[in-house]
Amino acid sequence: GLPVAGRVKEYYRYPAMEAFHKGCVRRYFADVLYEMVDDPSTDSIVSWSQDGKSFIFWDQDKFCSDVLPKFGLSTSPTFFVRLTDIYCFRKVEESEHCEYAHDYFVRGKPELTVEIERQFKERGAPIKLAIKPHEPAYKESRERIRAFMLAKKAARSLSLKE
Repeated sequence: GLPVAGRVKEYYRYPAMEAFHKGCVRRYFADVLYEMVDDPSTDSIVSWSQDGKSFIFWDQDKFCSDVLPKFGLSTSPTFFVRLTDIYCFRKVEESEHCEYAHDYFVRGKPELTVEIERQFKERGAPIKLAIKPHEPAYKESRERIRAFMLAKKAARSLSLKE
């Protein structure tokens, strides 16, 4: 079969949305990003750093106007929020360029992108149901949520290995 990075990740498929978009399957953000950075035709706009452990935006305006639409990704503010807040890419501070890195985003290793997990911000309970951190129910509910998320991650890992 296909390499793991080439598979459509089942947990990002939404049948109702798929039907709405006439059979199109939503592509995983990290795979699309890898494709953009690895594409030689975009090297003057975005490319790998010299060591291949990060990538550099050479022309952010052109990236937002030309490259993002070509690869079907959303607008620039949304893209950068997803890049840093949701997928935890970090800005390379010591670089003089607009450079980002992630431990699992490496030139020549597209299979590693499956390890880039989407991070969800915690949503607080509605105000009328809020539990204060010092109350016993708070710790119990946090543990239940943590167990649920770990079970989902384990199930996802198993479905990718099949």
